Amino acid sequence: MKGLLLNNFYSMQSNLKVSLGISLCLLLVSLFSSDITALNAVIAGQIMVFSVSIGASQQVDEAANWNRMEITLPVKRSTVIHAKYLSFIMLMVMGLAVSLCTPLLNMFKAAEPAGYMQLWSGYTFGLSLSISTISLCFPAILKFGVEKNEMMLFLSAGMSVGLRIGVWALMNLSGESVNFNGSEVGAGFLMLSLVMFAASYLVSVRIQRNKEF
Repeated sequence: MKGLLLNNFYSMQSNLKVSLGISLCLLLVSLFSSDITALNAVIAGQIMVFSVSIGASQQVDEAANWNRMEITLPVKRSTVIHAKYLSFIMLMVMGLAVSLCTPLLNMFKAAEPAGYMQLWSGYTFGLSLSISTISLCFPAILKFGVEKNEMMLFLSAGMSVGLRIGVWALMNLSGESVNFNGSEVGAGFLMLSLVMFAASYLVSVRIQRNKEF
């Protein structure tokens, strides 16, 4: 397992540097604005930008023929997928770690930091969008190959936004007006994303077991 995780890290290494650079640029941008909406967008972007590394990881593995070699290792195919999903969790943790710097630095700058409790929506949006995008994208890449991983990633992100809109629309059916960026929608979409992540893992294991290289 440790070797599989290290391989995933090395295959994403160059993209992780780019993601870190973009996140730090967003952090600098946030210093010029105290608007809560703008800070929420920065935080969501900092978390989300690390998730796009999944396509790069698959491309590197494909170029090195690692996808064919890994099934000859003395490990179960389910273990390979388990390592992939642990790597995805690590990506989101990295995004969270960087995003925590945004409110911390802005607290030193702002005279009234009380409004920073509202940044919860930025974290729920970034996390849920990352989780749902990965949940949709990775099984598709595993099934159809990495040739069109950028398109799959784009479509998965679009579908994830559509799912959040769906959660918001369902909550509005109760008769009460619910804010699209409110905590209720954020919490609901985050729970849906976690269910999708678990289902995505099971689907990916099944695809990996049945796939012939």
